Amino acid sequence: KQWYQRRVAITAGDILQPISRVPTPHKMRSFVLLGCLLAVAYGQLGSSCIYMKSDTSTGYAYAGMSYNDGCNGCVCSPTGLALCGRIFCPHKCQHVNSDGVSGWVSHGAVVIKDGCACTCGRGFGFGASEFSCAC
Repeated sequence: KQWYQRRVAITAGDILQPISRVPTPHKMRSFVLLGCLLAVAYGQLGSSCIYMKSDTSTGYAYAGMSYNDGCNGCVCSPTGLALCGRIFCPHKCQHVNSDGVSGWVSHGAVVIKDGCACTCGRGFGFGASEFSCAC
């Protein structure tokens, strides 16, 4: 036996539809939630912040996510702009990875620059750090 639910149509008067075809509030909430998740995911794909991770690889943060560039705490804005605190990092060396992304590495870190092994260490002057390279 098929059960029917009566529903009022705006343009054609009353029509009868099977209960299985009438969206329930639970189904509608699911569709709305799915739509919101897709909208958020689509928005995040379009607005990401690119940063250098502590292992010098490239990282991606999306709107509202926080991350650290090796020296400063940052938050990725909804437009993809990095909002970072600017602190003095005398114990770090600034480095650009193979993807062209800038970040910071700690004293003692070894990175490859132009085929040479370079070690971050104390530089000349107050609070200075620099790489010393051996080819």
